[in-house]
Amino acid sequence: MANSGNASLDERFWEASLTDIKNGFLFVEDQAGYCCLICGALFEEGEIFKLPGEERYFDARKYASYHVSKEHGTMLECLLSLDKKATGLTDIQKEMIRDFAAGLGDNEIVKRTGGSASTVRNHRFVLKEKAKQAKLLLAIMELMEAGTTQEPRFVPIHRTSTIMDERFALTEDEYKDMIRRYFPEGPEGPLDGIPSKQKRKVAVLRHIASFFQTGEAYSEEEVNEKLKRFSPEEYVTIRRYLVDYGYLDRKSDGSQYWVPTIGRDEDGMKDRYIGELVGAKKREKAAAAAQTGEEQMEAVAMPEAARSGPDKAARKALTAEYQEREREMGVYQIKNEANGRVFIGASTNMNGLWNKEKFVLGLGSHMNKELQKDWKLFGEEQFSFHILDTVKTDGTVRYDYKDVYDEEGKEQAGVTKGYRREVEALKDKWLEKLKPFGDKGYH
Repeated sequence: MANSGNASLDERFWEASLTDIKNGFLFVEDQAGYCCLICGALFEEGEIFKLPGEERYFDARKYASYHVSKEHGTMLECLLSLDKKATGLTDIQKEMIRDFAAGLGDNEIVKRTGGSASTVRNHRFVLKEKAKQAKLLLAIMELMEAGTTQEPRFVPIHRTSTIMDERFALTEDEYKDMIRRYFPEGPEGPLDGIPSKQKRKVAVLRHIASFFQTGEAYSEEEVNEKLKRFSPEEYVTIRRYLVDYGYLDRKSDGSQYWVPTIGRDEDGMKDRYIGELVGAKKREKAAAAAQTGEEQMEAVAMPEAARSGPDKAARKALTAEYQEREREMGVYQIKNEANGRVFIGASTNMNGLWNKEKFVLGLGSHMNKELQKDWKLFGEEQFSFHILDTVKTDGTVRYDYKDVYDEEGKEQAGVTKGYRREVEALKDKWLEKLKPFGDKGYH
């Protein structure tokens, strides 16, 4: 029989309460346990769980919380990994939310991302307005549903979908009818042709995707074998559709496939890209959160020597060391692989710079008009990013910008100007070396 776990997990996710979504798990009555909303792991109530490598024990609810933070990171990052169609948030808004959640001040955010303090304040305002609208919409929908007596049940959209439109407006009865129609010999197959109409195609793909297990990696050959049972002639087309519609994800070289979950990147085995400082702070908060909760059973603590993980003091020391590392300043190159032209830039903070440049180019507002014109003409996939050189420093250029601000939090203009002079001098050196002028570049 087909595995229905992926479909039921999507349903639980969309029907979970706001509190459950923030926690990352919910209690499932018919299974008498706590289910992770990310991967579907179930922890039965009444069972005691031992922490891996430690002589400590949690009850089911507390272990579910531990599991979410340990295996998936923060729920904030998991939710931010969802597509814009699901959250309504742009990429820049997501980055701002990460910075706000990490407790970064406006000046710190400006230094990290560019722009101005007024722009950061505007983002704060817009997000708060979105939150007000969301609260009102939830209240309106609850009032509407209170008066509904015969509301049709819709098949839940898979959480990793990059498309959310009318093609997914499938009621449960419609879905069952389509499966009977396109799998006339039974749900195991074969498939009676790939539907041309989008809604029917979504129903067929959803059913086929249920035969793949969350958490397992499949080679291309294994995927092909599973799909040939449905259509020996069109299995390659089905495989492509499963990826295009977000039911499966794969490595760029096609060597591995898996059922995508929220909070994962293209390799499917690690968190999506986030700013290093922001990620460190949030992971520290998540680790601390997993140890608290008035309603949760206290862990049975054993001597520190028996524990395999770092204690609180060690984590704090590691975090401090992480934040005090050196900030990279230097020169970078954006190359148009289609015609060989290059753009040379310089920055006092190289972290996340390529993402920032892509965002500005995507908006159509890059300062270099020729580069912007080619970006629109050739497309993002034709451009590459490379760090050419970095400023050699004595280790005082800190990642947390404490070298730039004084003890009162005021910017030391002389320090900032000095850094800019250094990177511009390095940039001039590379401009002279590469001579990216005329047909060779964008200068």
